[in-house]
Amino acid sequence: MSRKTLIAIAIIEAALIVVLGALIYFWHYEVLPQSAINLLKDIPAAQKGQVVLVFTPHPDDETIAAGGYIATAEKNGAEVWITLVTDGNYHGKEQVRYEEFKKATAILGVPEDHLFFLGYPDHELKKQDLGQVKTRFEEIISTVRPQIIIAPHPKDHHPDHKATGRLVMDITEGKNYTLYFYLVHHSLFPHPKGLNPHLYFLPPANMIVLDSEWVKFMLSDDMETQKHKAILQYKSQLDNHRDPLLPGLLLGMLRKNELFAMPNRP
Repeated sequence: MSRKTLIAIAIIEAALIVVLGALIYFWHYEVLPQSAINLLKDIPAAQKGQVVLVFTPHPDDETIAAGGYIATAEKNGAEVWITLVTDGNYHGKEQVRYEEFKKATAILGVPEDHLFFLGYPDHELKKQDLGQVKTRFEEIISTVRPQIIIAPHPKDHHPDHKATGRLVMDITEGKNYTLYFYLVHHSLFPHPKGLNPHLYFLPPANMIVLDSEWVKFMLSDDMETQKHKAILQYKSQLDNHRDPLLPGLLLGMLRKNELFAMPNRP
């Protein structure tokens, strides 16, 4: 056996050991340590001349998941559009939540005429004619002509998020967009739960897969403050007595970075 072959075998064996070790670690611990933030690649902010399109299933997802990125893009002179997919009316507060959405996105710098309202029933997106929903998404993408699209992760645990993410993934297949998928609903995300602005977002270990790469967008102190102010506009969610977990979810999404998955496509 040649020296080159032996070296190749040794490299493969070493790689398998690393992968096996990582799988054992992930299986045992489920959540990455905070120091793992240094392993994630930084993504650049959108710049002047670029167009960003954000899909948000409910009023607040855009802010808690990507508010810092949106505000930075607007500050840099990029053009940001946001599509609100459902009416947010699960608890009978559609108009209240629409007004909160307008206030929060205005704080992030997004003009009101850059907001699309599709009005699908909250929590029931998967029961709709998804072919028709897909067509509406495609029409907005054709109108806005973005270079960057931000949408929920297709494996998010909330059905509205999952359906939105899968439709965006399907629409953009084979097309030249920069895609950032955000996670909101997962038993291990964020970890720990609740207000921890000094910590970093990291992906759940069971969502680290070969078909995507997790990346980070670091927030300046000013962007953290601006995002926090925008989150506070969602008073109906922060004061929600029907679902005591909501305030912790919203405020738990204020950390030192935002987290996105970028699909690895050929």
